[in-house]
Amino acid sequence: MNKFKDIHPNSRVWIYQSDKEFTTGQLKTIDELKHVFLAHWETHEKPVKGRINVLHKRFIVIATDEGEERICGGSIDASVRFMKELEQELNVSLLNRMLVAYKKGEQIFSCSLPEFEMLIKKGEINQHTIVFNNTVHTVAEFEKNWEVPAEKSWHKQLVI
Repeated sequence: MNKFKDIHPNSRVWIYQSDKEFTTGQLKTIDELKHVFLAHWETHEKPVKGRINVLHKRFIVIATDEGEERICGGSIDASVRFMKELEQELNVSLLNRMLVAYKKGEQIFSCSLPEFEMLIKKGEINQHTIVFNNTVHTVAEFEKNWEVPAEKSWHKQLVI
């Protein structure tokens, strides 16, 4: 996948999952607003070398290159405020950590954690189902462990 090839592998990453697929208009809005945000994003009064990618029309992934300077708490807070602003602008949920995303074939679905557990009980989801592990912390982890079978993520405690 390597969506952040110009960012150090140990740099931090944050994944925000939408409760629904973004429309073409929403993708355009995200693209416009992310450039404005990144142009003004600072840590310790220095520009943050960051990237924002939208993946699968559903996930907004922020990565910061911390090779030269670690990002401060205020800068992290600024990125969360940006996500809240996007939620309002796009009329979507991006901060609901109780959403789970998984694949059926090439299609991606989102559901609440209780719904996910019910799908497991029904046998519609198992340890081989591809899930999105939004708990990864670094670019390297993101590249290797974001889109994986449930048995290779935190989801394994639910399916095995």
